[in-house]
Amino acid sequence: MGTKNQPGKFDCYSKALPDEPMFILLARDPDFYRLVNEWANKRELDISCGERPASDGPLVREVRICAAQAANWRRQNLGAWRDNKK
Repeated sequence: MGTKNQPGKFDCYSKALPDEPMFILLARDPDFYRLVNEWANKRELDISCGERPASDGPLVREVRICAAQAANWRRQNLGAWRDNKK
Protein backbone atom coordinates (compact mmCIF):
# COMPACT_ATOMS: atom_id res chain seq x y z
CA MET A 1 0.00 0.00 0.00
CA GLY A 2 1.24 3.45 -0.63
CA THR A 3 0.59 6.63 -2.47
CA LYS A 4 1.08 7.76 -6.03
CA ASN A 5 4.30 9.52 -4.97
CA GLN A 6 5.52 6.85 -2.56
CA PRO A 7 4.63 3.29 -3.56
CA GLY A 8 4.53 0.90 -0.63
CA LYS A 9 6.38 -2.35 0.02
CA PHE A 10 3.50 -4.37 -1.47
CA ASP A 11 2.98 -2.09 -4.51
CA CYS A 12 0.84 -3.89 -7.09
CA TYR A 13 1.92 -1.73 -10.03
CA SER A 14 5.46 -3.07 -9.98
CA LYS A 15 4.26 -6.67 -9.73
CA ALA A 16 1.50 -6.54 -12.34
CA LEU A 17 2.01 -8.16 -15.71
CA PRO A 18 1.75 -5.75 -18.66
CA ASP A 19 -1.81 -6.77 -19.53
CA GLU A 20 -3.00 -7.79 -16.05
CA PRO A 21 -6.26 -6.11 -14.99
CA MET A 22 -6.24 -4.06 -11.77
CA PHE A 23 -8.86 -2.30 -9.72
CA ILE A 24 -7.86 0.88 -7.92
CA LEU A 25 -9.79 2.23 -4.95
CA LEU A 26 -8.99 5.77 -3.81
CA ALA A 27 -9.21 7.01 -0.22
CA ARG A 28 -11.89 9.50 -1.26
CA ASP A 29 -14.33 6.63 -1.78
CA PRO A 30 -16.62 6.47 1.27
CA ASP A 31 -16.50 2.66 1.14
CA PHE A 32 -12.68 2.47 1.13
CA TYR A 33 -12.22 1.73 4.84
CA ARG A 34 -14.94 -0.92 4.98
CA LEU A 35 -13.98 -2.68 1.75
CA VAL A 36 -10.26 -2.74 2.50
CA ASN A 37 -10.89 -4.13 5.98
CA GLU A 38 -13.24 -6.76 4.55
CA TRP A 39 -10.41 -7.81 2.23
CA ALA A 40 -8.06 -8.02 5.25
CA ASN A 41 -10.60 -10.07 7.21
CA LYS A 42 -10.91 -12.52 4.31
CA ARG A 43 -7.14 -12.80 3.94
CA GLU A 44 -6.77 -13.50 7.69
CA LEU A 45 -9.43 -16.19 7.42
CA ASP A 46 -7.63 -17.72 4.46
CA ILE A 47 -4.36 -17.70 6.43
CA SER A 48 -5.98 -19.38 9.42
CA CYS A 49 -7.55 -22.04 7.15
CA GLY A 50 -4.24 -22.72 5.43
CA GLU A 51 -5.44 -21.40 2.06
CA ARG A 52 -2.89 -18.57 2.14
CA PRO A 53 0.61 -18.62 3.66
CA ALA A 54 1.29 -17.20 7.10
CA SER A 55 3.82 -14.96 5.38
CA ASP A 56 0.83 -12.88 4.18
CA GLY A 57 0.48 -11.60 7.76
CA PRO A 58 2.62 -8.49 7.20
CA LEU A 59 0.56 -7.65 4.12
CA VAL A 60 -2.65 -7.82 6.15
CA ARG A 61 -1.18 -5.56 8.83
CA GLU A 62 -0.11 -3.03 6.19
CA VAL A 63 -3.56 -3.17 4.59
CA ARG A 64 -5.23 -2.34 7.90
CA ILE A 65 -2.84 0.58 8.43
CA CYS A 66 -3.58 1.76 4.90
CA ALA A 67 -7.33 1.63 5.58
CA ALA A 68 -6.94 3.72 8.72
CA GLN A 69 -4.67 6.23 6.95
CA ALA A 70 -7.14 6.49 4.08
CA ALA A 71 -10.05 7.14 6.45
CA ASN A 72 -8.02 9.86 8.15
CA TRP A 73 -7.01 11.37 4.79
CA ARG A 74 -10.63 11.44 3.65
CA ARG A 75 -11.73 13.22 6.83
CA GLN A 76 -8.98 15.81 6.41
CA ASN A 77 -9.54 16.31 2.67
CA LEU A 78 -13.28 16.00 2.32
CA GLY A 79 -14.19 17.35 -1.09
CA ALA A 80 -10.61 18.35 -2.04
CA TRP A 81 -10.67 16.03 -5.06
CA ARG A 82 -13.53 18.00 -6.56
CA ASP A 83 -11.14 20.92 -7.05
CA ASN A 84 -8.41 18.71 -8.51
CA LYS A 85 -8.45 18.97 -12.32
CA LYS A 86 -6.11 15.97 -12.85
